[in-house]
Amino acid sequence: MDNSNLVSILVLSYNNLQYIKDCLNSILEQNYPCIEIVISDDFSSNFQRNEIKEYIESNKKDNLINYIINQNPCNLGIVKNLNNAISLATGNYFINLACDDVLFDNQVISTIIDFYSKTNYLVAAGHVAQYDEHLRGCLLTTPTWQYIKYTYGNPIDCYKKLCAGNFIPSPGMSYKRELINRYGMYDEEYTLVEDYPRWLYLTRNGCSIGYIDRFIVKYRKGGISNNRDAKTDKIFKDDLELVRKKEILPYIDSIKDVIYKEDLNENSPNKG
Repeated sequence: MDNSNLVSILVLSYNNLQYIKDCLNSILEQNYPCIEIVISDDFSSNFQRNEIKEYIESNKKDNLINYIINQNPCNLGIVKNLNNAISLATGNYFINLACDDVLFDNQVISTIIDFYSKTNYLVAAGHVAQYDEHLRGCLLTTPTWQYIKYTYGNPIDCYKKLCAGNFIPSPGMSYKRELINRYGMYDEEYTLVEDYPRWLYLTRNGCSIGYIDRFIVKYRKGGISNNRDAKTDKIFKDDLELVRKKEILPYIDSIKDVIYKEDLNENSPNKG
């Protein structure tokens, strides 16, 4: 089987399954002809494999080439769960999606693949629209205009800017299998923060981030990153501290002058 055009949508879930049918509908309605769905659940208490399978079977079209439903035997965290999904996928392209988010419209996948067919990028991000819990009203969009130029610019400049904080949207990020072959899987020293260290690692190693100028995902306000208990909050903070120690501090001498100059420009009294 030729998987060169196959797109694997990696749907990650953990106790946020009440919206998974919305997520699946947004995938099943796509007009792209070669789609694989990989659902990887991180040991949710309410995971209903048979119900999900029946829903996919009842609503799939000819463009769904394959689907995989996985549940981890214990809770592993976002990073290991994402790596599991990648390992199960057979496509040449990947799109990351939380099970409570939806693809923005039915042409998202076609637009993403068209982007890759016309460029040399291995990974790309696009606009994300954050909605309320019921997807009834758009609350904000990312990235903001002042950061877009860094997203698709020189990777080292992007890295330096990222050292001051993450600004590249993670929902709906897409990448080619070649990215995994060249740069490896996600770093499993992290538990819950998968996107920020990944962007830092890639750009620091010269990998350019593509920018797709369209909305990719409707991001539902909520999810594990917005509804944290004390234990989860500590894991997030530990991950972010590891990001600082592993991805930023060893390289600080090469970036501190740039960050200092940017801070001066941001705080300049003449800044218009």
